[in-house]
Amino acid sequence: MVKGLFEFLTLGVLVFTGGPTHASFPLELNPPRVVVRYGDSVSVNCSTSSTDHEGMGWEATFGGTDSKQNVSIVTWTVDNLTDWTIEPICYMTLIDGKQPSKVLPVILYKPPDSVSISVLRHSGPMLEGTEYQLQCDIQNMAPLQNLVVKWYKGNEPLDKLTYSNVSKRPVDVSATLLISPSRHDDGAQYRCRAELDLGPEGPQPHPTVTSEPLDFTVFYPPTFSRPEAETLDIGVGEEITLNCTATGRPTPLYSWQSSHVKEAIFSPPSEVPGTYTCTASNQIGKISKTFTVNPKPEGGSTTFWVIIGLGLCLAVVIVIVYVVVKHRAGPNSII
Repeated sequence: MVKGLFEFLTLGVLVFTGGPTHASFPLELNPPRVVVRYGDSVSVNCSTSSTDHEGMGWEATFGGTDSKQNVSIVTWTVDNLTDWTIEPICYMTLIDGKQPSKVLPVILYKPPDSVSISVLRHSGPMLEGTEYQLQCDIQNMAPLQNLVVKWYKGNEPLDKLTYSNVSKRPVDVSATLLISPSRHDDGAQYRCRAELDLGPEGPQPHPTVTSEPLDFTVFYPPTFSRPEAETLDIGVGEEITLNCTATGRPTPLYSWQSSHVKEAIFSPPSEVPGTYTCTASNQIGKISKTFTVNPKPEGGSTTFWVIIGLGLCLAVVIVIVYVVVKHRAGPNSII
């Protein structure tokens, strides 16, 4: 007898007999965690491999069951889950009187009823370089700790906001974004998006609600495409164009003034030399540009006659050379 026990010990085996066996924690939930949309159904199994129990059951405000004997699995089922704070507990009663249990983590979620975007304390067009605060209003969603608010300009992501507050019940949320629009934002569309990131057990892709786009109108002062002053020459009978095109929002209005004409000129001059100032203006500001128109130097006709004279002189030289060469060659020359 002693020899046999020694042989068991040397083999590293210790055998207990005479009583029931069970695992250290005999309950298993499948799935171990559930994510359920508000009002949907849910079903979870609780099982055990233990054989020394007197019964199993579920404790829950909805779908609870009484202890059942001679079973190794019990199911918690709810057809229409609406309890935001529910914490179902699967339990079993062992023969020795102990009652191990396991809590089922439940995330009950609800996408927002609506998501909208607006500009705080402002209406109408925006001014370039001025700061504004956009607000995203998210109505009746849960849970807050799983909410991600994303901002977009067109398809370009701008910012992202998450929440550390824990709230199981539906809440209204307002998120803000500070911007300073430029003229390049004129006509842009801004949107905000509410997304519920519920983890790997949640629906994929994440439940998402996006606001209608907010169209931006940005006012900015006029700017010339060529801002520097220009100097041009004009000859008698010629025409020139003074280009005073400017970009601005609202569309700029133009006025002209001349150094030698007292009253304003509303169309560019075409023949009179002088200094002309163009002003482009709108509700936001104005900008001016100066054109200096100089007469072309006289002498264009003189140049023409000089060229004619040089041509005649060249012709005379050619004739003289021909006569001299012909004379020297004799009368029988083929020149």
